[in-house]
Amino acid sequence: MTYWNLYWVESDGEEDCFVVAKNSRSARRVEVDMNGFDIEDVTAHKILTIPREIAKSYSNKNKKKSEEPNWPWYAHEDLLEKLGAQFRVIKGTKELLLDDFVYAETGSGYSRSRPVGRKAIEELRSDQILREHQYSDEDAWEESQAQLLTMLGMSVARCQQVEFYLTNSFLLGLSENEKKKYKTIGDRIAAWGKKPFGAMLKLIEESYEIVPELHAGLYLFKDMRNELVHGITTSEKYNIHTYWGRQELVAFLALFDHVSRVVRDAARASYYASIIFGNEYLLQGGRKRIPLTRKQEEEAGLFAHFFSVKKE
Repeated sequence: MTYWNLYWVESDGEEDCFVVAKNSRSARRVEVDMNGFDIEDVTAHKILTIPREIAKSYSNKNKKKSEEPNWPWYAHEDLLEKLGAQFRVIKGTKELLLDDFVYAETGSGYSRSRPVGRKAIEELRSDQILREHQYSDEDAWEESQAQLLTMLGMSVARCQQVEFYLTNSFLLGLSENEKKKYKTIGDRIAAWGKKPFGAMLKLIEESYEIVPELHAGLYLFKDMRNELVHGITTSEKYNIHTYWGRQELVAFLALFDHVSRVVRDAARASYYASIIFGNEYLLQGGRKRIPLTRKQEEEAGLFAHFFSVKKE
């Protein structure tokens, strides 16, 4: 028995669309015949199999002896809604959620925007966070609450780790202006502890060239960190009281986990490098040194990979 399937068909990015067909080649053929693409320039991704009762409700009434719908053809919103699609408008853009992918409305249809929920985690290869858990519907909220709140807690803890390491990495404040401001390292650490994260980044940039990948990661971390700590769960997009909002939040937290690990590693390397520098050059005359493990000393060696002092 052959079933009808729903496909997402991609061509030039402008004419991408949902198509109902029995196989991927048939789905691609709809776009080829309608818009003149070459078959090799069109791809079809199966989303789901259409339940027979839904397919039967779309049967061609003009064919009295047939229960087959008038497919293969484009899938319209009424069918997508019956297949579980949800719709909303965010900042003036209509969005569609289906099978943990968000599609944004364009002038000619929809474009595939981003994965959410488990699929977002899988794309980032961070599925260890929710390896066994599925977010399926509103009834799953009570069960999923602990996992999602754990992710939120882990993300906030990561923010605190990064800011602690950067605040205490006195090597990062080497500009002449910073040196003149503070009499002791303790004064500098106390002052940096009161600065917004963005201000710390600006001060680091005064003294160091930062490798491009980390530089981009630091600013992405800053933006995501601000969104995280300033009420993300009550925003329209990430509303924790809706299924879609929770799926968006899972995707956000999975990306944040990915980005913040790199930022944390660089910040921690700076912290350990500062301790080594202090032990060697500042704690003289028998003053007690701060011990580091071999692993921490190895991590400190990454400092020179991430940061290089700007030349005057």
